[in-house]
Amino acid sequence: MNAPENPAGALHRRLALRRALARLAILFERLWPALWPPIGVIGLLVCLALLNVLPNLPPLIQLAVLVIGGLAVVALLVRGLHGITRPDDAAADRRLERASGLRHRPLSVLVDRPSATDEAGTALWQAHVIRAAAQIRRLRIGLPRPGLARRDPRALRGALVVALVACVGIAGTDSPARLWASLQPTLPREASAPSTQLQSWITPPPYTHIAPVFMKPELRALSVPAGSHLTASVTGGSGTPVLTLDGRSAEFKPLDQASFQADQDLVSGGRLAIRRNGAELAGWDLTVVADQPPTTAWAEPPGPATTDRQHLRLPWRASDDYGVVSLEVEMRLRDRTTAPPLVVTIPVAGESKSIHGVQEQDLTAHPWAGLPVTAHLVARDAPGQVGRSAEATFVLPERSFQNPVARALIAIRKGLSLHPDDRDAAVGGLDALLLQPKAFKDDYGAYLNLSSIYYLLEHDQSADAIPQAQRQMWELALHMEEGGLDRTARALEQARQAAKDALQKALQDPDKANRQALEQRLKELQQAIQNRMQALMEQLRRNGQEIPPQADAQRLSSQDMQKLADQAREAAKQGRMADAQQRMAELERMLDALRNARAMTAEEMQRAQQRQRGQQQMGAVQDMIGRQGGLLDHSQQRTQSPGPDQQNATPSPSQPGDEAQQREADQRVQQALRRALGEMMQQFGDLTGKIPPSLGDADQAMRDATQALGQGQDKAAGDAEQRAIEALQKGGQQMSQQMAQQFGNGQSGQGNQPGDQPGLALQDGPGDGPGFGPLPGRAGRRDPLGRRFGEGHNGADETDEVTVPDQAARQRAQEIERTLRERGADRTRPQEELDYINRLLKQF
Repeated sequence: MNAPENPAGALHRRLALRRALARLAILFERLWPALWPPIGVIGLLVCLALLNVLPNLPPLIQLAVLVIGGLAVVALLVRGLHGITRPDDAAADRRLERASGLRHRPLSVLVDRPSATDEAGTALWQAHVIRAAAQIRRLRIGLPRPGLARRDPRALRGALVVALVACVGIAGTDSPARLWASLQPTLPREASAPSTQLQSWITPPPYTHIAPVFMKPELRALSVPAGSHLTASVTGGSGTPVLTLDGRSAEFKPLDQASFQADQDLVSGGRLAIRRNGAELAGWDLTVVADQPPTTAWAEPPGPATTDRQHLRLPWRASDDYGVVSLEVEMRLRDRTTAPPLVVTIPVAGESKSIHGVQEQDLTAHPWAGLPVTAHLVARDAPGQVGRSAEATFVLPERSFQNPVARALIAIRKGLSLHPDDRDAAVGGLDALLLQPKAFKDDYGAYLNLSSIYYLLEHDQSADAIPQAQRQMWELALHMEEGGLDRTARALEQARQAAKDALQKALQDPDKANRQALEQRLKELQQAIQNRMQALMEQLRRNGQEIPPQADAQRLSSQDMQKLADQAREAAKQGRMADAQQRMAELERMLDALRNARAMTAEEMQRAQQRQRGQQQMGAVQDMIGRQGGLLDHSQQRTQSPGPDQQNATPSPSQPGDEAQQREADQRVQQALRRALGEMMQQFGDLTGKIPPSLGDADQAMRDATQALGQGQDKAAGDAEQRAIEALQKGGQQMSQQMAQQFGNGQSGQGNQPGDQPGLALQDGPGDGPGFGPLPGRAGRRDPLGRRFGEGHNGADETDEVTVPDQAARQRAQEIERTLRERGADRTRPQEELDYINRLLKQF
């Protein structure tokens, strides 16, 4: 009979895996407490490495820390692992029994054997095995419990884990490099090479006035002017960079071991790239814009000026992509193109891209005056490129001469300009003049000068003899035409031209020497002006023309010209060339008018005096308007007594206690104004034969205002005063119209402005008709309101220091007006203040 199968064998096979797991759990519980101390030391070293503490320590100290840390790890590891053995099956069974809660060690039946082998004992043993198997059917291993809490009561293991996570987050992607650097204390560590830095910029030519262009890598396309300069700098990295432009390469120049620089002038575009070690650091598509030549054209056909036929008017315009630096007019004789050109320089302020203007030039002294010429405008830009205008043909203006000898000399001079090789005609003309000595009227000096010109052309066959003879002919013609005034006139013109040339030179190069030269030329111009004015006055006295004592316009004009010259000289001395140029322009206009000064006729003197008296009466009307406005302000202030809701408002200038007293004073002023108006109306009627109707309306309004003031009716007085002001304004306009109809407007030759010098007038040329206007100056010593100086409403003497408000004063007035309008729009202000603001705004 076969023995029954041992149930313990089947149970053993089932529990083999569980016993292996139990042994592993027991081994972990034995190893982990032994491994934790060395692992903690390693974790501390790792934290120091991730925080970059170890790599920054001196090599010896870093090596010592690593050695000490390594020895500590080894010692703690040996100590912890000493005595640890591999768990056996019995220990595994005991863990399974404890974890599963089994009693009486049921797993021992797997190794036990029954002591009796009889049937009864075997049956009993099998029953025991079956009962033990029923207890161990569900075995549990349980979680390992190394018991570190007893050895680490402060939970330092948790702090180490948190520290490791934080250090890894701080180091980031540099964690491997820092760990590796911490393990190399004995290797020499060089400073880390700086990262490659690229800086490049393009500097446009100075004449473009364009700021440097910094070439950022994100820019893909650039456009720069031709002639720009490229500068590129590379710092850091290794290898020499290379600059390539449109397929052409150039290496950078080393500045030191890690810095390189390249410079190149840009004349053409293309692909611009900076490469190093085969890789492109940056690249741009570069476009180089070529500079275009300037363009210029005649704004209008050139020719004689409209107001002064002796001046050549040259209207021009010019433009360039970066600015015109010079502009000239090149003229050639139409009938003799081989002659050297006559060049007139047109001043150009700054380097404007688009400019235009009109140049007026006096070329009457040039030998070509009165001859047809062809002219081109020639513009140049900073690089030297030239632009020319279309051709224009015109006749150069010439001075009109009344003296027959002068006219003959000018005709001979023009003939020499057209045919310099044919002297026979010129010599024959001079010989004919020499045969008429009576034409010189006992002026032996002029006759001798004519003889010298004749013999110069007859015996001197050099080319320089013709220009010299033409200059002497011009001077002799001026002498015959003007007589004793020619010397001062020529000296003034020469001083004027010298000052203009010095100013132009100082504008182009405002150094100290040029400014001093300009100052000296202006002094000479002042002296020439004084000499010319004295000569004009002497001519008046010789002609028996008396100068009324009250008419001092001529002397005032001389003072104004001297003052302008002083201001220009002071501005040049201080380096304010723009101010000096402006003062010179004003002086030029005055000198243009002075050139044609002549004596006035008796009829013109009478008309000028009549116009002067009329202007004085118009100035009186303006003064009455101002005084009447003051009376209106007083009346409006008195009518605005404070109401119940305005008790705390600012009191008006006229308090109730003195209103009656002020009203009485205003009544007396109103009566005085009415009497003055009556006298002025009578004088104006005697002058023109007609009184403007509006002045009668003003007289009636003044009478009504006087009556209302006497009755204490301020509102009615204010209405009447307002009507008086309106009537006076309208009457002033009517007076001006009557004056223009009867005496002329002061610009047409029908008389001068009031206060003008009756002994002198201005004209376009001899014999062109009666003169017009005074010598330039303070326009008859009147202020901007038309009143003569010294006749202000307060009786003060307004002297030459009274001037028209300048730009700053006008801007200040505009600011005041804007502020008043803003305050007037604020309806929360007291009514009295709003009314006062409204009265002030009426002045604007």
